[in-house]
This record gives sequence, structure tokens and C-alpha cells, in this order.
Amino acid sequence: ELGFMMLGYGLNKFFFGRDKWWNVFDFAIVTLSALETLVQLWAPGLLAEMRYMRFLRLARALRGMRVVKLLRYVSALRTLIFSIISTTGSLMWTLVLLLLIFYCFSVILTQIVTDFCREQTVNLLGDDNAVPRCPPELQMYWSSIPESILTLYMAISGGVSWIEPLQPLREVSALAVACLLLYVVLTVFAVLNVVTGVFCHTAIESATADKEIVVMSQMQKQATQAAALRDMFNEIDGDDSGMVSVQELKAALETSKMSSFLESMDISTQDVWTLFMLIDSDQNGLIDLDEFVTGCQQLHGPAKSIQIARMSHENKVTRQTIKKLIAEIHDLKGEVQQWKRDISIADSDCLKPFGDQAKE
Repeated sequence: ELGFMMLGYGLNKFFFGRDKWWNVFDFAIVTLSALETLVQLWAPGLLAEMRYMRFLRLARALRGMRVVKLLRYVSALRTLIFSIISTTGSLMWTLVLLLLIFYCFSVILTQIVTDFCREQTVNLLGDDNAVPRCPPELQMYWSSIPESILTLYMAISGGVSWIEPLQPLREVSALAVACLLLYVVLTVFAVLNVVTGVFCHTAIESATADKEIVVMSQMQKQATQAAALRDMFNEIDGDDSGMVSVQELKAALETSKMSSFLESMDISTQDVWTLFMLIDSDQNGLIDLDEFVTGCQQLHGPAKSIQIARMSHENKVTRQTIKKLIAEIHDLKGEVQQWKRDISIADSDCLKPFGDQAKE
């Protein structure tokens, strides 16, 4: 495969073309695999004896990296992977925010539980300097700040139901119960929902910014739309002539199916004659399949910027042409008036001798 690629592309394009890094990677993998095979044929036990030669075996594992090249051909997989990569920045800041929340609430809850345990131990032993001893339930969930952070994390991630660490706090104080309930409400209903929205927004932006994903999505959309228009043309063309007349188009648009389909493409069907003239690009009075598909795709949706720019350019050219015609008409009018004056002067000069003879 590598030999055919080098033969087809040529060495220059193979090593310095658009996919040069992938080609170099494939060349290195194939070279290492060939070297490993030669070493095994020449000295089968050499790879096991020489540790620094064992890196050749990595070539077999690195072959799986070539599957990444398939991302350009599978749009759904490409979108998924790039969306995950684009959300890593948001993920890091989300972890920072959650750690701050975990730490703040764990300090409060651990302090409340420690004071409760100290009070219980002092009352039990009568020694103010006694080491606090907590019940097993409190010791499991709230014995220290790290344990409290782990408990708070498991309470919102499914590691443990938050009712289980809440039960021991009922014996401690109402403040501890209220603090844990406030934590659950804040993280589950506020923080996690906002974080989910940010992740979705970032993933959508990354998918939109990826040019290849946008191109593939647009091509797929156009292909689906063209196929639907071809099916619609075949239904309109009742006589299977390959051409549609204005009468056939009008009859088809009287049905709700055809008119609703064009309306879904933001193509107005109120004026059938105007629609027919816009689609009939060669103005021969009939519409073929290519004209129908191309015309409907051009009329699809609101006016595009390039269409508005083209209309503006055509209007500008028309205004310039009109101004030029007005100037030419003005010059022609002046010339005609000059001709009239010249003719009148010539006529008066011709008739003057006859006037003199009449007087004599």
C-alpha cells in the first residue's frame, strides 16, 4: 500500500504534500515493521536479549493510530471527537469550580461534625482534653476534610445517594442538614445544569467552526434536497416526457403535498407563472429536470448576500446605462435643434431671391 501511494503521488508530493505528516508516519511505521521482521528472521532471540531494540515492537501498537485518518470521512465520529476535545478547557474550569464548592462545604460540615463529636466525648469521659470520637456513620462520611470532599463528590456523581450521608447529620444539628441540602440544591440544580449548557454551547460552536464538518453537512443536505426535488419533478411530469409545462406545474401545485413541500423550502407558490419563469432559465417554455432542481435550490430560503450583491451590481450598471442614454439623447436633441436652425436658415436664404423678384 505504501509503495503504491509513493508511486502514484510521487516522492515530492508524498513527503511534502497536504498529508505529508500522515505519510511520514505511515513510512516510519512500515520501516520499523520491516526492520523488526528482518531482525527476527536474522536473529530470532535478539529482540528479547537487547532491551533497547524492544521499541521496534511499538510499531505494531502504533498502527492503530492510523484509524484517526478515518475522521475526515466519518462526519458523526469527527464531530463527536472534536466536540469532546473543544470542551476540555471548560472541563478544567468546571473542576476548579467544583473543587472550590467541595472545599467550602466540606470545611463547614467537618467543623460542625468535629464540634459535635468533641462535645459528645467530653460529656462521656468528663475530660476536656479527650480526643474526639465520632460514631461509625459520621466517621465514614465526615471524619476529615478529604473524606467530606469525597462524600460531597459522590453525592452528586452517583457514587452514593445523598440521603445516606444526610442521615447521620440529623443527630448532629439542623444547621448541618440545611448545609448539605443547600449544597445539593446549588450543585444539582444550578452548577451542573449551567455546566451542561456551557458544554453543549462549546460543542456546537466547535462543530460549526470546523470547516470540513460544515462542508460535509452542507453537501449531505444539498444531496438530500436534490433527491427530494428529483422525486417531486417525476411526480409533476405525468406524461414522462422529461419536461414540465406551466400547466403541469400549476396542476401539481394545486395539491397540498407539492405546495407544502415548496413552502417548506421558503418558495412562494402564490404566483405560479412567475415561479415558472424564474425556474425556466433558457426561456423555452418548458422546464427539464436540471432546471427544476437548480432553480428550486437557488430560490430556497431568503435572499443570499451574493444575490443581493448581484442585484446591487445590476442596478448600478443599469443606472449607468440610463445616464449614458440620457446624455446621448440630450446630445442628439441638441444636434437635431441645430439641424433645424441650419435648415431654416438655408430655406430663408433660398427664398430670399424670389422675394426680391416679387417686389420688382
